[in-house]
Amino acid sequence: MKPEVVIFDMDDVLCRYDLGRRLRALARITGQMPRDIRAAIWDSGFEDVADTGGYPDPDDYLREFGQRLGFQLTRAQWVESRREAMQPWPDMLALAKAIGGQARIAIYSNNGPLTKAALPELFPACTAVFSEHYHSYEFGMKKPDPKSFLKLMERMGTDPARCWFIDDKKSNVTGARLAGLAGHHFVSHEQLLPDVRAMGFTT
Repeated sequence: MKPEVVIFDMDDVLCRYDLGRRLRALARITGQMPRDIRAAIWDSGFEDVADTGGYPDPDDYLREFGQRLGFQLTRAQWVESRREAMQPWPDMLALAKAIGGQARIAIYSNNGPLTKAALPELFPACTAVFSEHYHSYEFGMKKPDPKSFLKLMERMGTDPARCWFIDDKKSNVTGARLAGLAGHHFVSHEQLLPDVRAMGFTT
């Protein structure tokens, strides 16, 4: 059955996300060592808390990010460093656009409030294709928890059986399938194409 809704992960599906590049960008801005930045933000569990709704307001998130870093970033600096870590994949964006002409499409990503708020600045090529983007902080839990997918379905007003989910992490695809969605473990554009066509989409 051809899906009525196709949901894409963002990082490492629609673009390459390179944390090392982001850490180096933050190091240039703050004068700190990348390893210290990683310890303060990522290894501390802060981003996991943010991704599960611990800081639902973008300004509160940015303030806490700066406090943990010991350097109060501006919004523009935060956006600059996040954007530098993202390398868009034109072939995937073109494929998503083609699917979007035949079904409803959306993004579902494990991210916090500032990524959602700043997405038009971070990834304009993505927001040109996707009018719907959802982030885990909105649901108070992350992928791969099947309950997060059920909350997404409720927010979107659709049925899991009508949806196809594409993610680069196998565990997230498993979580989606447990929630009743069809799933594809993304490895590359080339390996995705046969499944796209098998699902009944023209490319």
